[in-house]
Amino acid sequence: MSKYLTIKKASNLLNVSDKTIKNWIQEKRLASHEDEKGNIVVNQKELILNTFTSICFFNQKGGVGKTSMSVILGDYFDKNNIKTLLVDLDQQGNLSQTYFDYDEIKDGLTLFDYFYTRTPLSKIVKKYNDNIDILTANIKLSRKDNISIEDLLDLKNDFIPLFKKYQIVIIDCPPALNTFSRFGILLSNYIICPVNPSAFSYDGSFEVLRTINKFIPDLNKDCIDYKFLISKHHHRRVVIKDEYVDLFKKDYQDKIFNGTIPEFVGVEERAVSFKNIFDMYSENDKSCQRIYEVCAEIDNFIFEGRD
Repeated sequence: MSKYLTIKKASNLLNVSDKTIKNWIQEKRLASHEDEKGNIVVNQKELILNTFTSICFFNQKGGVGKTSMSVILGDYFDKNNIKTLLVDLDQQGNLSQTYFDYDEIKDGLTLFDYFYTRTPLSKIVKKYNDNIDILTANIKLSRKDNISIEDLLDLKNDFIPLFKKYQIVIIDCPPALNTFSRFGILLSNYIICPVNPSAFSYDGSFEVLRTINKFIPDLNKDCIDYKFLISKHHHRRVVIKDEYVDLFKKDYQDKIFNGTIPEFVGVEERAVSFKNIFDMYSENDKSCQRIYEVCAEIDNFIFEGRD
């Protein structure tokens, strides 16, 4: 259900002036409505879309679906006509290669050039389609995995002006607690931690939580919330996997999404097809429908759940 806010509550939510909200209404960037008491109110999601919201997919363990979810969520926002920037902070560059040919990335400017020579981010960002742009990466990025937290906090100031040109920023972090995963956390308003229903992923989730609790209070005052997300969940009931799904939901309760991402060949096909996953399969495909429902749950978490 959509939430509506008075001008005062809207300005408090985004920490902007009442005048800014009124200007957005006057400029028709934001629709205004009247509530039953005659007060001017605005739709909370439409309000938030006048600024950027940054989301990172983070887990120190590999193979849990960080890159896949970055791409899928990008596809979801693309289908909903939301201007989105994807940031590839993984030295493997798998996210970048989902959108562009390897030779195009290898020979072009990437985030390595920013971290190595401070090449302006505006020269690195690559247009994919009308809604999606990418800050690409390749293996050379691993040469710069030695930046201090203090320097990363300074570098954050270079990224925010670019982020302001978008409504959503999605950051794919590497599978390690290194410079770039830390930077992804520092840049984010929301942290989503994909996990698999397995013993190793369950045990590792406590270290993920420790890392988040360390970074959010001390270093990232802009972080609003975090949640875990179960990915690669079998269609068929597999007792051991279902037990771990139950354990995750019992332990993390409101800090884990209700929906789960199925183990679906379409996710792998999306990685090499250069097509939006929601265009590849019909609305009647159950796996794709489950994926869309999870994306909608993330959407609700970001836009309607913000207080």
